[in-house]
Amino acid sequence: MPLTLILSRAARRDAVRFVRDCGAATAVEFALVAPLFIALLLAALQVGIIFLAKSYLETGAEQGARLVLTNQAVTVVNGQSTPMTQAQFQTAICAQFTAMFNCSKLIVQLVPLPSAATSLGTLLPQFNSDGTLKVATSYVTGTNGQNMLLVVMYMWPVYGGMLGLNFSSFGNGMLLMSSTQIFRIES
Repeated sequence: MPLTLILSRAARRDAVRFVRDCGAATAVEFALVAPLFIALLLAALQVGIIFLAKSYLETGAEQGARLVLTNQAVTVVNGQSTPMTQAQFQTAICAQFTAMFNCSKLIVQLVPLPSAATSLGTLLPQFNSDGTLKVATSYVTGTNGQNMLLVVMYMWPVYGGMLGLNFSSFGNGMLLMSSTQIFRIES
């Protein structure tokens, strides 16, 4: 037999065997489905971490409100009680977080609620489109019996992924998480 006839028979036999082989179909299907599955898995992981961080932020804000509510937001030096500064108050709130937050990126605003009906939106910190604060936050400790508004915010880094999943609030890839507490200072 000529060599070309043997090669062509062998080539045909290999082609028929390749077409009939179902083992490669599983690998092809996996290659098509795997990127989608991995993207969804990573998105679910990121959402879970965001919810956990939001829970920590909520707990820290509640503890901060409790400090002001019970008149414990003071420092005592030589027997003299003075209200905490904004930095001291921010540090006291940040002490509630274990390892999830960078305390220098925490945004805290504490202001008295006005007695007249007003939109709370005007009392909240305002941001530029790039995620920077328009105006520095306010910090007023208030007096006994006064209604107060405490806002604790944090810019959480999020990562965009495949399929257009993007959880960021601003164009800088950060998600603004916030917790708002409204309370009355005890007399």
